[in-house]
Amino acid sequence: MPYVKTIPYEDAQGDLKETYDRMIKSRGFISNVQAVSSLKPNIMQTLVAHSASVMFGESGVSRAEREMVASVVSATNKCQY
Repeated sequence: MPYVKTIPYEDAQGDLKETYDRMIKSRGFISNVQAVSSLKPNIMQTLVAHSASVMFGESGVSRAEREMVASVVSATNKCQY
């Protein structure tokens, strides 16, 4: 059970449902990191856009390097992502 109240997919409506659907389409699941902002769908949309920009936007850091950094940070934090 989460410590932060979230709106589950089955209860989502409007912008939140659309955002959840996009997450499922692109990732196959709803990230808990982003679901914690489900009570404020506009904030969630900003977080999703930020994450996409960091991982896929133009940068001097290659996609492989970004994935390596993300993997090391996740492993260090004992995070499933």
